[in-house]
Amino acid sequence: MLESIALLGYGRFGRALSGLLLEAGIPHKVHDPRQEGVPPELRAGSLAEAVSGASLVVLAMPVGAMRAVLQELRPHLKPSQTVIDVGSVKVRPVQVLASVLGRDIPWAGTHPLFGPASLARGDKPRRTVVCPNELHPDAARKARELFERLGCVVTEMTPDEHDTLMSRTHVLTFFLAHGLMRAEVGKDLPFAPPSFQPLARLVEYASQEVPHLLGVVQSENPYARDARVGLMDALTRLHLELEASRASDSPAPEAIPTPSGLTEIRERIDVLDREMVELLARRARLVQQAARVKAEHGLPLPDLGREASLLETRRQWAAELKVDANAVEDVFRAVLRFSRRTPRD
Repeated sequence: MLESIALLGYGRFGRALSGLLLEAGIPHKVHDPRQEGVPPELRAGSLAEAVSGASLVVLAMPVGAMRAVLQELRPHLKPSQTVIDVGSVKVRPVQVLASVLGRDIPWAGTHPLFGPASLARGDKPRRTVVCPNELHPDAARKARELFERLGCVVTEMTPDEHDTLMSRTHVLTFFLAHGLMRAEVGKDLPFAPPSFQPLARLVEYASQEVPHLLGVVQSENPYARDARVGLMDALTRLHLELEASRASDSPAPEAIPTPSGLTEIRERIDVLDREMVELLARRARLVQQAARVKAEHGLPLPDLGREASLLETRRQWAAELKVDANAVEDVFRAVLRFSRRTPRD
């Protein structure tokens, strides 16, 4: 049973979470030297004071600040305590938790899928994702207990599954919302049909809740770029299809005869493409083997440092062969996306 909580961070979400804890009657201390609005009865003057006697430590801070805070916090933690984060992405925070706390201090990643605006609207159900890990199986139970006491529906997912799902939801929602706002969609309209209302809500969302999250979900989620590129590709294809449909009434151009030798070249390209597909299948099998090894050692997927190094190396290879390095990077990002989508044994 949870006895008390140390809440590290009193920004927008930390303040909202503190309010839920108070409503649920859960004792907690708050430490955030950057915020002056912490109530005196909750304020802890230092990290050590905040975590002293706490059974659960909640990191309610930007993902980029987690490592430094954890390293400062580490000497004050005991194996009887559990540390969780509440970030909107999970692969990177879990990697930080694993690297700083390891096997010594129990930890788990979580993502409460609600914020101050949704709480103010009374949106239900409140959902929270908890990411169990093999090093500390009991940590997920404690995290679940906390959020269920706060009235949440809890779902367990791996960090990789979570960020993949969020790339198709949070990432694209924020991307579309800010795109619509920058395009001034809906501005100065005399009226709008009902079909426009969902877009109007997105624009409103961008102006209210998204600004503080846009950078996080776009830069920290390892699948965000792929999701954005996929959406832009789909929109481009749709645009081209509509353009082709508009031009379909025009007389069809005369068939151009195939030049001598082109058929042979195309056949050789087909052979190379077949080899590339076979290489992709071989690569996917190696990725599956790597995933099994990581699972055995409690390591999260994907390895962002390894992926960044891999892409940089491929860019260097492209430069050596005098081909477009940006285009080669795009190809290998697609290869990484393909490898993630390949079913694992």
